[in-house]
Amino acid sequence: MSFLRAFSAAIAVIFCCSFATPMRGRADGSAPRGYLASQAAAEARDEAIVDASPQAAQATRDEMGLASYVHRMGQPGDLRSAIYVRDQLRKAGWNANLVTYVVPIAWPYRQELTLLSPHKVAIDLHEPAVPGDPYSRNHKAIGVPYSGYSNDGDVTGPIVYANEATPADFQALAAMHVNVRGAIIIARVGGGALTGKAFEGAKHGAKAVFVFADPMSGGYWNGDTYPKGPWRPLGGTMRNTMTFTNDPGDPTAIGIPVPGAKHKPFSAIKLPSIPEMPITGIVAKQLLAAMSGPSAPADWHPGFGMAIHLGGNAHARAHFVLKSKRFFGPIWDVIATMPGVDAKQMVVVGGHRDAWTYGAVDPISGTVDLLQLGRAYGKLRETGWKPQRTVVIASWDGEELNLFGSATWVQQHEKELRDGMVAYVNTDEVAYGPTFGAYATPDLDGVILSVATVATAPDGRALSAYWAAQGKRSGIGAIGGGSDHESFVYHENLPAAGAGYGGPFGTYHSAYDDPASLRILDPGMHYSVAASRFTSLLVLRLADATYPDVRLGALAHALRDRITAFAAEKTDDPARRAAVAAQLGLDADAFVTAADRLDAVADGDVRDGRTADAAAVYQDLRGSEAAFFDTQTTAWQRTLLYDLNGYTSSTLPTLDATLDPTTGAAALATLDTAFKNAIAATTGS
Repeated sequence: MSFLRAFSAAIAVIFCCSFATPMRGRADGSAPRGYLASQAAAEARDEAIVDASPQAAQATRDEMGLASYVHRMGQPGDLRSAIYVRDQLRKAGWNANLVTYVVPIAWPYRQELTLLSPHKVAIDLHEPAVPGDPYSRNHKAIGVPYSGYSNDGDVTGPIVYANEATPADFQALAAMHVNVRGAIIIARVGGGALTGKAFEGAKHGAKAVFVFADPMSGGYWNGDTYPKGPWRPLGGTMRNTMTFTNDPGDPTAIGIPVPGAKHKPFSAIKLPSIPEMPITGIVAKQLLAAMSGPSAPADWHPGFGMAIHLGGNAHARAHFVLKSKRFFGPIWDVIATMPGVDAKQMVVVGGHRDAWTYGAVDPISGTVDLLQLGRAYGKLRETGWKPQRTVVIASWDGEELNLFGSATWVQQHEKELRDGMVAYVNTDEVAYGPTFGAYATPDLDGVILSVATVATAPDGRALSAYWAAQGKRSGIGAIGGGSDHESFVYHENLPAAGAGYGGPFGTYHSAYDDPASLRILDPGMHYSVAASRFTSLLVLRLADATYPDVRLGALAHALRDRITAFAAEKTDDPARRAAVAAQLGLDADAFVTAADRLDAVADGDVRDGRTADAAAVYQDLRGSEAAFFDTQTTAWQRTLLYDLNGYTSSTLPTLDATLDPTTGAAALATLDTAFKNAIAATTGS
């Protein structure tokens, strides 16, 4: 998974996750915040070393060391990649070790599809090899595309085309007298989570669901496809996990799933009752060409250039078999630390390492980022440098299947994180195109914009100028979801951010996300190097400043903006909406005043060298943000600040709950109390 997935509506399903509108802020060229005047020269020297450290040749070596072989979660290649990361960080001077967890694993060992009528044909389910890409020929290692943890099945039935398999689509099929009970459904990507298609199909009595990526939404209708260009080829699939409706982490865990711990059975994982599997556009076209029955509505047509029928009759039938090996087995995080002057405070920078196939972009571009950062800080350490705060590098495992590695580690280290973590910086797929983007909780906007003025862009300019030239894409997006920052933000209510360079990503979750694709997606590894520069500088400023650049005022302004927008909406009981907005608007105004004052006091303390006072102000900031942490809920999401819906997020989600006739008063009281506690926490400064 990834961080840029909502960046562009035209390629939303393959251009990764956290950009949401509206964008926030522009780089202003201001000096780095939180540093004493006496630190300026040393910081400038250190930043110059860090900015110059990442190199394309080393990025290429890391790519080949990690993405030249398939490394799915829990497989031998996965362990091989973990050892590579550990050893490289140890060479750079880090205390790096493997951390093993035991989680549920499911590997398909039999996937067969046979078209029975109008003529019998065994369907080849592999993604075909493409010219100039030797990795794509290794079908044995790559395997047939699959949906992680899908239920098994051995089913025979008529084939039905269900568009995007949404509730509305099934209603439309019923209106057209197309019977889906007992059918094998073909659906295209779109209209919600891929997992939802199997859940919906099962409700209507379908036996199985196949999902394909429509070339109209990311394929050749947009431009040249891989291997000629960056768009999705017809032979590419989009692998996915079926754990979308589960909370992040291990649904079977009893406590922390360390080796030897007991587990609940596999049935603890919430899954659709019928199998689902991704298929290539080639397979989808082959099946659709065999079907008859009513013609599909005009807006249901994929970009296949042929008549589409809905099926549902005896004319086109198929037999599908999916069998999987299910067991509890190991996964391997790599955790590396560089101790700081303040051993209690920490900055965590991490990204996942497991991949659906080779994972050259998703996620190894992010892992290369981590390794380049590790080497840069190793060079600083050789000069006698020691970070003010401990820096933790985390190479997570099991992200693609359910954020296993990061969610479990966060759970295991919750007390240390809540007591001392300043921020989490995420690196997932960070280098596959020319467009720079960043996503963050609002309290980290300032440091991101500040770093952009000193980081070097791929063309040699300052990143701030490069970014500004993108126009509307030059702001910071909402934190979103779809990657390992979720547990830090939504479960622990902690600041997080990430950034990188993106574009059309046609090899996403396919066999073609391999080193050969980088000649199209990141020629010369220029985007990889630029992404590493930015991440390394961002973490450095968070780890090294006397006062970490976390801005309570930016969060307060974002909350007030959300309440203002809530008040302006014209739906759902306008009188109640106005009353809620009036009450919370007063809270938000007071919070803005208090938060801006706290930030100003911190800046004054740093300017005048009152480091102990600045440290006390920072603790007030932490206490103020903690007022929005719901300690009473039993739900996985415990923050009141943000809500996660797939890959997108919203601010103050409890606002909408205040309109509920039954629970609205309690929701309003919760928010009112949170604001008042947040304001009270700032008064010690």
